[in-house]
Amino acid sequence: MEFKMKLEYTPRSPINNLSFTEKTFTRMQTTYELNTNEIGIALVDLWNFGWENSPFVPSLGWELSLERGVSHALRKKEIIENLIVPVVNELREYGVKIFHCNHASFLEHFPQWKDSTTEVERETLRKKDSKVDKVKAKQNAVHEAFPDNKWISEWKAKHTNDVFNIKWSDEQAKTYDQIRIPNLIEPKEGDLLVYSSKQFHRLLSKNKIHCLFYMGFETDECVQNSDYGIINMHQFGYMTNIVRDCTTTYESAETLEGLWRTKVAIENIEKRCGYSTTSFDLLNSIRNSI
Repeated sequence: MEFKMKLEYTPRSPINNLSFTEKTFTRMQTTYELNTNEIGIALVDLWNFGWENSPFVPSLGWELSLERGVSHALRKKEIIENLIVPVVNELREYGVKIFHCNHASFLEHFPQWKDSTTEVERETLRKKDSKVDKVKAKQNAVHEAFPDNKWISEWKAKHTNDVFNIKWSDEQAKTYDQIRIPNLIEPKEGDLLVYSSKQFHRLLSKNKIHCLFYMGFETDECVQNSDYGIINMHQFGYMTNIVRDCTTTYESAETLEGLWRTKVAIENIEKRCGYSTTSFDLLNSIRNSI
């Protein structure tokens, strides 16, 4: 089904008849002609932190078992329940392909796994652990250049502990095996499962999909930087758009009130990799073409 849609971006250049100042860098629109058979929804790292079956470490308790605090977990839960779930369900009815982008270990128990992967890809994953060990060994190799290795390791270790509290992080990491895709947004028949950029590219090529709308978390981290994230898929040439009301990231005391960290991440995507839209505008554009 063909449809017209206004996608949005924030300019970084002069606007006709306006003063050349930061105040005029306001979100603008441009029109594209798209087809429901040629677009896909990329759902990134939808996890069950904050849900009824939230990952839990007894020594930490419910609150400290969360990734980045209570408000962050509950905000993501609300976005999934109230926006992503109904939007994805309606898009399926229009024939839009849904891609669940996540860690392989969170995907491989779903029946769609076999249709989403090849035997070669599954065998490669089975051999992955040994390769990871080799990469880590290379990363940890001592270099001979200035600055002094001891000084480097000491300040980096201190910084990491200051920011992430290694004792807590190591304990919280025990939740990993309990992470699940929330029941409401589990893969349905016809959905595809994605764990890497190369596999994603293969699936998109096979289905003749060249435009992606990303939903999920975190806007400034996994949505952009994961193997199946916006940056890698943009490098393949796909139009990689972000759905603004279907994403967020963890904020700080300085950014929480306006969700400024999320907003800056969205602007960064607009600048580097594609456009943005809202779930309402995406759905309404398709509805209006029926």
